[in-house]
Amino acid sequence: MSQTPHFPPALLTQSNALKLEYFENYTIAHPRLEEAFNFLKLVVSHSSDSQVIFIYGPTGVGKTTLRLLIEKWLIDESAAQLEIDPGFIPFTSVEAVVQKSGIFNSKDHIKRCLFALNEPLIDHKIDYGTRGIYRNSKGQIVVESKVIETDLGWALEQTLKHRKPKVFFIDEAHHMLMLASGRKLTDLPEAIKSLANRTGVMHGLIGTYELLTLHDVGDQLSRRSVYLHFPRYHADIAKDREIFQSIVWGFQLHMPIVKEPDLISHWDYCYERSLGCVGILKNWLKNAYRDAITEGANTVEMKHLEQRALSVAQCRNILKKIKEGERNHAQLSSEVEQLRAELGLPVNPLENQQKSVSQSPVNFNPTRRRVNKKVGQPKPKRRQVGT
Repeated sequence: MSQTPHFPPALLTQSNALKLEYFENYTIAHPRLEEAFNFLKLVVSHSSDSQVIFIYGPTGVGKTTLRLLIEKWLIDESAAQLEIDPGFIPFTSVEAVVQKSGIFNSKDHIKRCLFALNEPLIDHKIDYGTRGIYRNSKGQIVVESKVIETDLGWALEQTLKHRKPKVFFIDEAHHMLMLASGRKLTDLPEAIKSLANRTGVMHGLIGTYELLTLHDVGDQLSRRSVYLHFPRYHADIAKDREIFQSIVWGFQLHMPIVKEPDLISHWDYCYERSLGCVGILKNWLKNAYRDAITEGANTVEMKHLEQRALSVAQCRNILKKIKEGERNHAQLSSEVEQLRAELGLPVNPLENQQKSVSQSPVNFNPTRRRVNKKVGQPKPKRRQVGT
């Protein structure tokens, strides 16, 4: 163990629950997260025009962590306004939930939005006698089945106007694409755009690459939208590989346990079963750490990692989805050349070549050079190192 631990030494004498809570709450700063955080702060701070921001990337990359950091920043930034305006809330967050039937229910979603806003003046905005909306004994908003979706939408609009949040986050927003048959895909973005226009509240849709499906649904939405790509780390890019190793090391240093684990020696295994996604890695290490301290081990060993790792089948399935999404993102980025051609602007072949390389990191090696090889000479390949 290091001479000076990077966690509070007193934790070693505390309960396992407190140790685990410390590690769960630890957020490691890394370039992908910092870049996304700084960009999102800029967008939220200058949202004079009603906008919709799409925050997309692989599953488990850390998008929810990004949202939590922005929410904390908004609370700190809004301290003065909260003092003078008790009705103001800095942000609202709700998760898009898929029903047991596998279908997204918009009425249920709006009910969740109203509950998330915790609007105390909802009594003054809804005619309970005709709309069938009331509060139960716990103060929760209850909506009878006869209430139509437009009534709920009207109530949500009035609540947003009163509360005036800086941003309205919808996490797992790709679930909203699972619509019932007969409903058009354009209904969703049009409703979001309309609500943002009428209330002046920025909407942040957080989800996987499936959100890119909404890219071409209308010029009005495209004009008012901002796209934030939150990518994973690629092991075949030297800089990404070094950053990922430092992330593994950072988690290693902040595990409150008697003997510091040696995770960095197994960084390639950590990458293999997390696919370069920090969120997957953090959740995996949390579970392995819990197992270790529960059984009274003095460190986190390889057996703890192996019994909590995603299976090969799970990794391959997730990776397939990720690669498909990365291709869609690359295609979206390559539309710049098509736009210039349609506008009659010259397209620089060298610029296109450099852009295609930067948007295809999986196949790019900055140290690669052409070498004339002799007949029968095997191609060079990377040898496995370490254990």
